[in-house]
Amino acid sequence: MTMGDKGHQLGDLGTSEHLIKDLYIDLRKRVNEWAEITKQTAQARMGYIGQHLVSVVTGFPGGKSGARGRDLILPNGEFAEIKTCYRVDQLSRCNACGAVIASIEQSCPSCGATDIRRNEDSKWLIGIRNDAEFEEILNPVYYYLALFDFVDVNDPNTIRASIWKVDSSSPGFAYCMVDYYLNIRAKSLSKAPFNLWPYQLKFDLMKPKLIYRSLIKADDIIHTEVFPGRDKAQFGNLKPLPEYSGSLNLTMGKIVDLGRALGITLDSTKTKKKDALNVVQKEIDKRHLPEPTIADLVSFFLYYSDISEASLPDKLRSKLDSITAKIQTVLKAL
Repeated sequence: MTMGDKGHQLGDLGTSEHLIKDLYIDLRKRVNEWAEITKQTAQARMGYIGQHLVSVVTGFPGGKSGARGRDLILPNGEFAEIKTCYRVDQLSRCNACGAVIASIEQSCPSCGATDIRRNEDSKWLIGIRNDAEFEEILNPVYYYLALFDFVDVNDPNTIRASIWKVDSSSPGFAYCMVDYYLNIRAKSLSKAPFNLWPYQLKFDLMKPKLIYRSLIKADDIIHTEVFPGRDKAQFGNLKPLPEYSGSLNLTMGKIVDLGRALGITLDSTKTKKKDALNVVQKEIDKRHLPEPTIADLVSFFLYYSDISEASLPDKLRSKLDSITAKIQTVLKAL
């Protein structure tokens, strides 16, 4: 039975009561029941639903926190942070008339056109509001990144739910957070949180491990493809380097430095970025360098020169120096 079959309509008292029951009373009751199990917040927001899912998938309880606090309580006094990106119900726009279109609509409700610009630009937000939070940014042992998106943004019939596990001591993550706070946030008037975009360079360099994935079909059937304990975590986000040639952060100068470390001489005045990355990729393939090593090396040359001389809190500096020492050992062995 559809909502229309129930006689629901705008401006109707009965409809208002049905809405309160469906979207507040029933939802609140169910979220509270799950909160008893997961020890996550009982607030009913999609971002917090991601926290419940991570707890169930990993087997670790939450700290009953919402936006702030210890999202996941690990053994030995350690903890993890959870971030959720929800792309499923983003509004789109009709290319013909400019009308706003819901994700479930296959044609424009205003003009009937099917030429629709589907939006999928939601991202994970990592906020560092002050020096105290900056000092503690690497304290969570892991960051769990949950993403709800469509397998095909133009087809709303299959939703994909994924969870990646990122080690906070990964060079791609640690360097990125320090660079954001010192060189991006410091120059920003808005002081907006760090935008971490799924499937793009900065995310791929963090060596994220896919620990969970399910497909939710239009008939509400759930097919779980990856689950901890049953399936091995998947690592393999890093694309061939030429595919990142459009990244503004990956400058020609940094590509030249990476090439030099691999014994390649590149002329930045005569070589285009994509061509230079092709040369570097060929050398990587020739040496059979594993993906984690490539991610660490690219991260080092992408970020380190911009943060190496920065004044950092002692604890954070110690962690960064330990990460850098491991990369320098790899560099010497190249």
